[in-house]
Amino acid sequence: MPLTIEKNKYMGYNKNMSTIVFGGAFAPPHKEHVEMCKNAVKELGAERLVIVPTFLPAHKAEHYLYFDARRELCKIAFADVCDEVIVDDIENVRGKDNFSYIILPLLKEKYGDIIYLVGSDSLAYFDKWREPKKVASACKIAVCSREGYISAEDVIEEVGKEYGRQNFVPLEYVGKDVSSSMIKTKLLLGEHADELQKEVNDYIVSHRLFDDYRAMVDQLKSYQTDELFFHSKSVVKRAVDFNSKHILLQDYDKVFLAALLHDNAKQRKSVDGLDVPADAIGTPVLHQFLGAEKARRDFGIEDEEILSAIRYHTTAKANMTMLEKLIYTADSLSDDRDYEPIPAIREIAKADFEKGFKTILKYTYDKISERGTGMYPLTEDAYYYYIVENHD
Repeated sequence: MPLTIEKNKYMGYNKNMSTIVFGGAFAPPHKEHVEMCKNAVKELGAERLVIVPTFLPAHKAEHYLYFDARRELCKIAFADVCDEVIVDDIENVRGKDNFSYIILPLLKEKYGDIIYLVGSDSLAYFDKWREPKKVASACKIAVCSREGYISAEDVIEEVGKEYGRQNFVPLEYVGKDVSSSMIKTKLLLGEHADELQKEVNDYIVSHRLFDDYRAMVDQLKSYQTDELFFHSKSVVKRAVDFNSKHILLQDYDKVFLAALLHDNAKQRKSVDGLDVPADAIGTPVLHQFLGAEKARRDFGIEDEEILSAIRYHTTAKANMTMLEKLIYTADSLSDDRDYEPIPAIREIAKADFEKGFKTILKYTYDKISERGTGMYPLTEDAYYYYIVENHD
């Protein structure tokens, strides 16, 4: 196994070795990170790989992985990429102002000539980087295409007009589109993440990483049948995916918790003296109101945004918050629902979240109307607000 080392001082490095620098949060590093580096090393004939985990303030720290854990995981994940792999803690040592235009010259001084490896999706926003001209002039930038995003050739063609085509090198490898948010979601749900190497998964399990909500997940599981628990997990994944892919900018934890607990009372229908609307008692929508109250009582949820998203996830209502719409839509279009026309509406929502939300709302309204069993007033309110009056 190649030597994986970490040093803080500028000493002992052969500056004549061709070196690739690859940075990221790595929370955690996944297989596609590794494949991207392996192929870059092969295509560019590099002899050394320098991994640079980003510094994150303690209150952000990717929530679940602090720097020390991410550094150790990087040592495990990238160990076999090439003859010399270094996990450099320069950003953590500096602690602030870790912009590429500052860090790259420091790494160049430390290791000699370097090539900075980035994804085409990241380079597409190069003009938004801090001091992009200084970044482009600091070293060569190797660009790897990613599925579903602009190709390396195309983005270099665009960026090169402003920052010099000669400063960028397109790579042939096309990386798979892997969601770090989805990996984190699986781990928080206590699932194995196939996107991670076995050794990385093993380290996470043995060090009890991503255990923040394990007790809550286990508690919910004790309240639900296997089928309902599977649905709850499916809603979490769908909500996280919509939030990430559509850049809805909802707080990750609020999305996770609201989706996880949305049906926590579905198989616990005793009112227990809790404050729920009298007209909901004995109806199919009782569990949404009861769910919000039991999430507060039994799971310690005090955040009103989370509770409100649980409270209206079945009926919807007029003038919903984005989190409320997200949980309503994710519940209606979770991947475990495979009956028509849900798969088709799910594809609509994958392409356009707002259109998907309105489509599932209209479908639900029409279905209840045709059934003739009575509709809860909040659903009518939502229908007229979003479909008839067409509020955005």
